[in-house]
Amino acid sequence: MIDHIYRDGQHYDRLFPDAVQDLAFWISQAIKYGDPVLELACGTGRVSIPLAKEGFAVTGIDNSEAMLAEARKKSDAEGLTVEWVAADIRDFDLQRTFPLIILPANALCHLLSLNDFEACLACVRNHLVRDGRFVIDVFVPKMELLINRPGERSPFSEYDDPDGRGRIAVTESYVYEPDTQIKRIKTFHAFPGRDQDVEGELNMRMYFPQELDALLKYNGFAIDGKFGDYDETPFDSQSEKQIIVCSVMEVVDAPETH
Repeated sequence: MIDHIYRDGQHYDRLFPDAVQDLAFWISQAIKYGDPVLELACGTGRVSIPLAKEGFAVTGIDNSEAMLAEARKKSDAEGLTVEWVAADIRDFDLQRTFPLIILPANALCHLLSLNDFEACLACVRNHLVRDGRFVIDVFVPKMELLINRPGERSPFSEYDDPDGRGRIAVTESYVYEPDTQIKRIKTFHAFPGRDQDVEGELNMRMYFPQELDALLKYNGFAIDGKFGDYDETPFDSQSEKQIIVCSVMEVVDAPETH
């Protein structure tokens, strides 16, 4: 049985426990560029909900109804108004624009092909105000983590079953495809009382620093800042993250010829 890891929001939140180290950065971006804020691939609302708590108007888009159901449950429990939209980040039209669009937490890696990347950025361009900002947060691929070890499992996570059935141990294996730059990860959930593990999938496209800069440029975006961490340390050879603030390039009319 193959089960997509985004099929159940409760299990997802326990598989990837809520991290908070980036929240101050996203709040600072909302303060700087204003709201409403549009979060792409918002999942269960880990970033959108804290932004809403700070008083910002937030819209979150995700293509998983199960993830959005959990996001709605959490925002309702907090008494917060967040607009949750079921849509593909490669193909959406909200009929309005935003001063800030964000793509946090390595969600860029779910754009597996050049066509996916370009379709997403076309939607971003259509939804940014004239001087708006698009902010991306994605890791720097580590070569040692892309060495193929097919069939070799390693620990991934461990968490309490949200239904109270005990502790769930998760292991992973992966294959990296150099031609597509996709790391195809399989997860194996060992549920209490089950003889057979439940397999899950997580496919992630690797975006290398110079490649990502070029892809943004040739899709009409200017890089206004690139940081190596959430404290806005300048990006360098030791950085583990690529945090990029970009804007749509101004189109300069070609001079007339006579």
